[in-house]
Amino acid sequence: MLLEFSVANFRSIGEEQTLYMQPAFKSKDEDHNILETGIRREPQALPVVAILGANASGKSNILKALDTLRQIISISANRTKNDNYSDYSFKLNPDYSQKPTIFKIKFLSFGKIYTYHIEITPEAITKENLTVVSSAKGSRIKTLIKREGQKTEFHKSIYHKKSFLDLWSADLNKQQTALAYLSNKGEVDTLESVVEWFSITGLISPDARAHLVTANTIMRQNEKKDPILKYLQNADFNICDIKITKGNTAKEDLTEKQRELLQVTNGRFHPDLKTHFAHTDTEGKIIYLSLEKDESNGTKTYFALASLILSALQIGATMWIDELDLSLHPYLIRRIIQLFTNKETNPKGAQLIFTTHDVTVMDKSLLRPDEIYFTEKDKETFETKLYSLSEFKGMGSVSKNDRGEKLYKDYLNGRFGAVPDVDWEGGI
Repeated sequence: MLLEFSVANFRSIGEEQTLYMQPAFKSKDEDHNILETGIRREPQALPVVAILGANASGKSNILKALDTLRQIISISANRTKNDNYSDYSFKLNPDYSQKPTIFKIKFLSFGKIYTYHIEITPEAITKENLTVVSSAKGSRIKTLIKREGQKTEFHKSIYHKKSFLDLWSADLNKQQTALAYLSNKGEVDTLESVVEWFSITGLISPDARAHLVTANTIMRQNEKKDPILKYLQNADFNICDIKITKGNTAKEDLTEKQRELLQVTNGRFHPDLKTHFAHTDTEGKIIYLSLEKDESNGTKTYFALASLILSALQIGATMWIDELDLSLHPYLIRRIIQLFTNKETNPKGAQLIFTTHDVTVMDKSLLRPDEIYFTEKDKETFETKLYSLSEFKGMGSVSKNDRGEKLYKDYLNGRFGAVPDVDWEGGI
């Protein structure tokens, strides 16, 4: 469960910006969009955050920062000292070229609160810290990894032999995160819950091949078919069955992206699946239509998200989706949000963070003000600023009867910023 994320010097982000997944205020309605963590130090968290803002204001970069951190951890164990990371720095101010990119994250995993802080340049990881505190009364914060420059210290609880810890510290190279390096050691199990948390999170961006994820899920796990079918039927798509078949495309004729998927998943992900939906015609007969050729873009997007959303709800994962409103009706977006805010459909505490241009989500009966964030480009520094609706006067409360029409009209009228400065009178 994500509690807090900060990033600095990343793409359009210069100064540190923070996304809080904890409530900014208490609600009179105790059941309104709150996850109970069971941890006294951090008793509550938010299930959903929506990020709105003008085009090119940096919405996607907040999510890309989260995903970049996840990728760095997942791939860095096998990096050599001669490798280089991408240059993530903010390019519109030369001062930032000499500064590291900074990621800070706080999350809950298996009853413990972890904080992870990493600073990175293309040439090296310059700083890395991992702390943990348990839910036990009186427990103290323990620093598991402490790294400054070339000096790295590991807590004795990571492994019982100090000689091994010293050896690993000396062996760690400047391109490897200590977290990934240690988790790659079979003797170390202290960090399993940390690595597992990162492994079940990720960025989703519906594209032309995204529906293959859900198709492969149904092909490999037939028991997932009925929940996915129900998910579609509840959205009024008039679908009564799903049929998945393998295509006949030869391996050498696969597209570059299909071959990439095949390689990344070690052959487990079939890149040439055909999806057909069963519909009833006017005479009550079953007609199968091709997802790719016959169905709408909205149907493709909703189907593409199906297995990922249902899996997140099943295991309590944190997921982030870029442009959730892509080809989707506002009602369908509300439906997806409610799957996460409803405790009956989200008993494991899954979380959804998404970017959108759909202003109708600005409705206090759907989302709390502290679940609505904005991104805006500073007109002088050109840096992305991230801030919450709850920071504005009169927005620190929730009422079931407070519908969103006034909120999104106020937003479009510029009250909260984060709208494009359009020249309505100018010519082409």
